[in-house]
Amino acid sequence: LLLAAGFLTYLSRCPEDARLRATQAWQHIVDVVDFSFIGLLGTESQLLAWKQLSLPADPLSQENALVIAHCQSGRVPLIIDPADVAGAWLQAHLGGNVSQPLDVVQSADPRFTSQVELAVRFGKTLLVLDIDTVEPMLYPLVRGDIVSQGHRCVLHLGDKVLDYNSNFRLVLATRNPRLSLPPDASALCTLINFTVTRSGLEGQLLCTTIQHEQPELETKKSQMLKQEEDYKVKLDALEKTLLNALATAEGNLLENELLIESLTQTKEASQEIQA
Repeated sequence: LLLAAGFLTYLSRCPEDARLRATQAWQHIVDVVDFSFIGLLGTESQLLAWKQLSLPADPLSQENALVIAHCQSGRVPLIIDPADVAGAWLQAHLGGNVSQPLDVVQSADPRFTSQVELAVRFGKTLLVLDIDTVEPMLYPLVRGDIVSQGHRCVLHLGDKVLDYNSNFRLVLATRNPRLSLPPDASALCTLINFTVTRSGLEGQLLCTTIQHEQPELETKKSQMLKQEEDYKVKLDALEKTLLNALATAEGNLLENELLIESLTQTKEASQEIQA
């Protein structure tokens, strides 16, 4: 978890090769042999679902998607995506929450100010595209300058005082790979770099080639990964049932039929998964 926290805080802005070097150095310092950010915070079913929403299958994109999903509420995600490889997934992912409807607005849109105000009032997720810097009017949102007035939470935005809905979420995105932010804005944002590297491009091309040339292999792989995830969920449920039976068991454990049945089911499921 310490390495994952470091990855979320410091490495999401880095290209793939820099991430690899840093994690290898950290593993040596904390004496961890095997660390996988994707394996720790993601599941196969989650990654498969994101892939169906057009997320590229290379490790860089998957790591970035997990960073966005686990981004701290006090920091604003700022996505650097020069090739727009994650645009479709980002809008599908952010728009999947019914309680936080998604509004997408260009930073140069004439309706920009009114769109921001509506999103703040009604608790929407606001995705601002093609930014070149953090606009001055967005600083109160990025800093979280929320003031309590009795039962209301309000926010000073420009020359207006707006009712603040706690469901509001701000996400920024840019195509500029050399975006330069002032230190005060950079400290408040989590930069997430989708810039495609050579190794990442190789992974994307390989997946595309397999899907085109041998789609049955890709289908079989997806089915196997889903089956593996289902097995893990089943085993976890059986383990919880077994632990609950052990905690509530009374008398001789060898005569407890429910406990013996749970133990047998867990053992059979474990052997089935290993096979």
